[in-house]
Amino acid sequence: MMEKDSEILRRELLDEAYAGAFSGLGGMLLDAEEIRRADPEELEEIARRYGF
Repeated sequence: MMEKDSEILRRELLDEAYAGAFSGLGGMLLDAEEIRRADPEELEEIARRYGF
């Protein structure tokens, strides 16, 4: 995965996590922290968990 693609995926995953947190799923804030710290390979794994 290219670095630019990773950053696009990171933003999409963060949007999803923040939307979940805003709707009352507080645990999504922990997901957001994981997403912010993830390397490209970890982002791909997180994306699979989110169904991307």
